Parts: sequence; structure tokens; C-alpha cells
Amino acid sequence: MDLGKVGLALIFAGFLTAVIGVAAVAIYTTFRGASEVSFGGCILVVFIPICFGAGPPGVVPYLILVSTIVMLAVVVIAYYFLRSTAKSLATGTRRT
Repeated sequence: MDLGKVGLALIFAGFLTAVIGVAAVAIYTTFRGASEVSFGGCILVVFIPICFGAGPPGVVPYLILVSTIVMLAVVVIAYYFLRSTAKSLATGTRRT
């Protein structure tokens, strides 16, 4: 498995998520006339997540929860890919 392709796929997935978010707000605004934009995110520094969010008070906890879940999912997927690569390098059964 080529980790370069996996990284590139994750970058494209991030851009696609941002584009879908902007399109969803635009569509919502078109049909409802007004909208409030909220955002949340997490930054992982070694093993310490730093989460943040802004928007109406009732929405921010959900944004932080969702961004934390997405961050943990990315960590688990990266661990899975790195573990399979390390096993193949250790046993000498690397597929190209």
C-alpha cells in the first residue's frame, strides 16, 4: 500500500468535506432565507487534542463532539495503515 496515495486521498476528502459544507449552507440559505454558520475543529498535538468551536451556544458542544470523533477516526485509520505497512516491511512481504 502506498501511503502517498492514502495521504493524497485524505487531503482530497478534507477539501471535499469543506466544499460540501459551503454548498449545504448556500442551499439552506436559498430555501430558508437566513442561516447561522457554526464551526468546530480539533488539533492533535502528540496525544493531546485541542478542540475549539464557535457559533450559537447550543450547537458548539455538538460541533466539538463531531470534530473529536472525526479526528479519532482519522487516527485509527492512520494506525491501521501504518500497522499493515510495518508488518509487511518486517516480514519482507511488501506488495508493490
